[in-house]
Amino acid sequence: MKKTLLCSLAMVLAVGVALPGAAALTKGPAAGKTVKVGVIADVTGSAAVYGTMQKNAYDLATEDIKTGIIDAGGANLSFDVQDAASDGAQVVNLMQKFTTDGSTPLVMGPTLSGEAFKAFPIAKAANFPVMGTSTTAEGVTDIGPTVFRDSLAESQAIPPTVAKVQAKWHAKTLAIIYGDDNAFTKTDGDLFKKEFEKNGATVVDTETFHIGDKDFGASLTKIASKKPDAIAIGGLFPEATQIIAQAGKLGIKAHMLGGNGLNSTQMYAVAGPASEGVVVGAAWFIGGKENGNLEFVKRFKTKYGNDPDQFAAQAYAGAQVVAALAKTGATTKEEILAGLKSGKTYSTVLGNIGFDANRDVKAAPVVLQIAKGGFAPF
Repeated sequence: MKKTLLCSLAMVLAVGVALPGAAALTKGPAAGKTVKVGVIADVTGSAAVYGTMQKNAYDLATEDIKTGIIDAGGANLSFDVQDAASDGAQVVNLMQKFTTDGSTPLVMGPTLSGEAFKAFPIAKAANFPVMGTSTTAEGVTDIGPTVFRDSLAESQAIPPTVAKVQAKWHAKTLAIIYGDDNAFTKTDGDLFKKEFEKNGATVVDTETFHIGDKDFGASLTKIASKKPDAIAIGGLFPEATQIIAQAGKLGIKAHMLGGNGLNSTQMYAVAGPASEGVVVGAAWFIGGKENGNLEFVKRFKTKYGNDPDQFAAQAYAGAQVVAALAKTGATTKEEILAGLKSGKTYSTVLGNIGFDANRDVKAAPVVLQIAKGGFAPF
């Protein structure tokens, strides 16, 4: 029996498999080299509910690389998280800084799609690789051949979400409320209209709002007068939570659903009981058992005192992709860009993912509903 155990251990050492929670056993061609990845995240400002989770995920990933939980082949990989403070000008300044400092081979972020449309053209002009981990609006990867994202585009998540809810709700009428001054929220408004009509519903009212609005009473009263079976929300966290809470106070009983902006674990805490049962299409579920996800959730909660959300998981998955590239010896922007274009599949907490010809992530969405304390399968 001892001989069998020794042989088994020898085989593990030979193939260089990193055991969960143990130090990495592999030493790749970049072992000992330092690789600093730039990160642009809205740690403060209006999008802080997303950006703080991203920062925490990158900090955890840096620790996990040092301990070998994430195997970077011995490379000293770290993530330099800079706060864009939900300020478009700051996003541009940080992208210019990272793409010209000579020591950063890749940028992750920014947090919002609207910010990406300002920052990613800079990366394109510099032939510099960037990866969005939460930028889901249409056209993000069309900005240029160096732009990738591991976040599902709204066009990947919303159609199957609508199809699934319609199989259950059979909604005949729909009202849409969306932000008309933001790339992401406008994408949601367009897609919800298209997909619900495709699935047999008639749009009876469309209302719009602006980022920063707080009073949605007039729009919701008009929606209520149309008595829709369902309401689709194209909004980010600050506005979406108020729309849901105010709809509850008005006694609106229609089914509600939303896009990626609703994928925060803080939705119930801010929007209250009215948010329970609101459906969202997501890229990740906290209870997923693939590729060490449950261990990631446990370590995150132990370190920060709260569960990770989808934005944390996508950031951590991005770090896993970069570590896999470093393991093969990719440390320069040219090598990382070539690696991202290679068509490889990566094992991440999101599952096994890759990038398609348009540099969008190849992954399947999940359909969830908001529950007290988080999300549950729909």
